[in-house]
Amino acid sequence: MPTYSVPEAAALLSISPEYLYRLIHADGFPAVQLGVGETKGRYVVPAQAVERLLSEAADSAGIVDAAQWTGANRASGGAA
Repeated sequence: MPTYSVPEAAALLSISPEYLYRLIHADGFPAVQLGVGETKGRYVVPAQAVERLLSEAADSAGIVDAAQWTGANRASGGAA
């Protein structure tokens, strides 16, 4: 599965990397933390999550709340 770095995903979403990190830490956007043991590693964002969020926003012609979208996709077994 392709992934984006946090700065790449932030650029696609037209937000700052710092804001995307805050969303990730607050469980407001899906990411995978890569690390070993207690070592905190870097985050990667699934490309599918970025694409689905943008697609849903375009399809709904409205606003998509990323935190609600992330929670709904986790509950339904979605990729987010």
